[in-house]
Amino acid sequence: MKMYTPDKTLINRLLMLVDSMFFSYSEQDKNKRRQHYYEENREKVEVFLYRELFDLEFNAQTEDESLASSQLHLLNAYTTALTGVGDNAFRLCELQGTEFDLTQFASLYDYDFQEYEYQQEATKRDFPKAYVARDYQLYLNHNWVRMLDGVGDFYYSTLSSLSYYLSDILEEIADEIIETLIPYELVESDQHGKNVDGGMLWDFKTEANGLEAELDELKSRKRKYLGETYYRLNKEFDAETSNEVYFDKQGDEDNGPSWNVIVNNANTAKKISFIHFLSDCQTYLQSNEKLDHLKEHEGIKLKQFLFDAHRDILDNFDPKVVKLEKKMKVVMSPGALDDLTRLSDDSE
Repeated sequence: MKMYTPDKTLINRLLMLVDSMFFSYSEQDKNKRRQHYYEENREKVEVFLYRELFDLEFNAQTEDESLASSQLHLLNAYTTALTGVGDNAFRLCELQGTEFDLTQFASLYDYDFQEYEYQQEATKRDFPKAYVARDYQLYLNHNWVRMLDGVGDFYYSTLSSLSYYLSDILEEIADEIIETLIPYELVESDQHGKNVDGGMLWDFKTEANGLEAELDELKSRKRKYLGETYYRLNKEFDAETSNEVYFDKQGDEDNGPSWNVIVNNANTAKKISFIHFLSDCQTYLQSNEKLDHLKEHEGIKLKQFLFDAHRDILDNFDPKVVKLEKKMKVVMSPGALDDLTRLSDDSE
């Protein structure tokens, strides 16, 4: 798989272009200031990089459209090197406020705890019926990250708690099993594509050869099971006295190199800084044998649950009993589909 390694000399020239005083700052100030260089100087940065990397003239109206996927990955590598903090040019990809400063957090734990409290308050405010008060345990809800490794190679990355990582795996397993038990497909409804409030109605329905209600019930039980499994696992991992980090590297030519970083609990997160991210993780790195064991063990339990639930639904479920659920309309704005296709290659 092709790797993308920014040229430090070119990055230094770019830093001087956007801030001629950059190399006079302390390391702390450099890390604080550089986080916003791209968003504050986007056109200047892209004009420079398009010319130096691709011998192209940047056009704000058609940005990214003229670039192949490999060129987008290289562009992302350079913007990460420009704005990331610490040894690994660590960069969070989630939208943050203009005053956000990753260096204010002494550890991964400090950031995660604040993010958890924010999400709890948002749920309590906006979805009071869904709010459940819970004590903090490691959250790390697959945070999107970009970074460089120790030799300067670029990676897309996610940060996950071990419980969230396993939940994702189990979700994939469950969906495959359910499609085997009750084959189905999504088809456009009669209303799909209808103009609504200046947008397009996005409306699909599920066809399962007459077993649509049974399928919905099986999916509902799956969601409940996976939710309970997540909280059980998170409680178990939170109680562990060991510090564990796991690396799961993936990727391909189209999507670029990918590196999932998995942390077992909050106590381990307290020992990981953003400034020395990968070296801190390396201190507690474990082989992936435990991951493989947990996937197999929890996968067997999940499979048995779904098989039992499927049999119970076929034997005892009454499809005529309709659960009351609030219907939601999804309306897509013009051009939204084009934006979605570019998400994975977003140069920001």
